[in-house]
Amino acid sequence: MAVEVSASGEPPPAAGAVLVLYDAACGVCSRTAQVLRILDRRQRLRLLPLQRAAAVLGEAAPPRHDLQAVLNVRGPHGEWWTGGEAALRIAMAVPALWSIAWVGRLPVIAGLVEPAYRLVARNRHRLGRLLGATHCRFPRDEPGF
Repeated sequence: MAVEVSASGEPPPAAGAVLVLYDAACGVCSRTAQVLRILDRRQRLRLLPLQRAAAVLGEAAPPRHDLQAVLNVRGPHGEWWTGGEAALRIAMAVPALWSIAWVGRLPVIAGLVEPAYRLVARNRHRLGRLLGATHCRFPRDEPGF
């Protein structure tokens, strides 16, 4: 039985979709999720706020601490990727982003993907304020989160 993630009435993702867990409390993450929804015309991604991961995924959800620390992506066969590798997996799933995935796999660039991801992740709330994305458009489902 497939789990419906979208409350917006969007059609369900394609079979074999990549699950992207993002921080709905982070302006940069929420804006990125909005952009991914627009670019993902083939419905290859399932976007789920990490705040709902335990409720939707149950035992299959990574520990909450891990979810808050780094981007988590689950592949169509149940494999998990994190950080920069997770970002590249998202890019590989969306045709409009394939060039980013290709460049990210070049030997000279591949070693920079993870440090670049960590730099952005470490400063995501500050970047959100600079971009005017300081609050989330999604409700916080859990008290105190």
